[in-house]
Amino acid sequence: MSAVGLLCEIIAQSGKASASAYAEHPDFETLSCSGFIRNAGVMQSVTCLDCDIVHDAEIVHENGRYGYFCPEIGFVAIPRAMIEAIKPDFPTIVAALADSFHCKRRKPTELRGATWRIGLVVYEASDVSLYLQPTLQSEQDVAKLMAALSQEVRSQHRLILTASGTLTIPDAKTALLSDVVEIQTVQPAFAVLTDPRDIVEAPRKRPGGAPNRYKEMLGSLIAARKQDGSALPGRNEEAKAILGILSDQKSSKKLPSLSTIQRYLTEMRNSES
Repeated sequence: MSAVGLLCEIIAQSGKASASAYAEHPDFETLSCSGFIRNAGVMQSVTCLDCDIVHDAEIVHENGRYGYFCPEIGFVAIPRAMIEAIKPDFPTIVAALADSFHCKRRKPTELRGATWRIGLVVYEASDVSLYLQPTLQSEQDVAKLMAALSQEVRSQHRLILTASGTLTIPDAKTALLSDVVEIQTVQPAFAVLTDPRDIVEAPRKRPGGAPNRYKEMLGSLIAARKQDGSALPGRNEEAKAILGILSDQKSSKKLPSLSTIQRYLTEMRNSES
């Protein structure tokens, strides 16, 4: 699991998460240092495994000790380190996402139902409004999101990033956060993997000649990988694989960016569907 994958798992819990459950993950320290997660006291409950019937038990503080009461064995003490909690720090996450997408009209704001406005990405030919919704995997999630968006000024395109679930909603596109960005570990920040315009299918204003610079090179490589069965199903993974192949060729020609490869993949796959 990557750093952004770990962050998404914590966000998807929609509340407190156990710090001890993730402390050994290699990217846990990265998330802590980035400010994307923060301490949140102690857990509200734990699962009692000490009696015959497995049950949830509320954490209490009794005589200077943390623990819980079990109907069969009474008070069970737990070291505080085992029940420390963490939560995603949404203002920090949303502000960092706005930075990575170079958003205009940005003001990290929580709307109704835990939906966050990231900001507006302004392009030559179209604008894309970005939002962060913790989860979008149930009808209740959809209802909360739609209620939040109903209060927003309409833009040409809307993209909803989620930690888990990408249910379809009217007049917007949804995508998993982990498919669109990654977390840089050297200087904790988000790096964009996928151009929002490709996801929402927004028009582009193409300067003459430049967009076809890599058409022949990428077109033949993409087609060859599909024909021999080596193409990966995920667009991000396939784009990274193609970039790796081109890098290994050590050509003197300038390499296309990852987003450029992703765009050509999208165009070719859409034309074949």
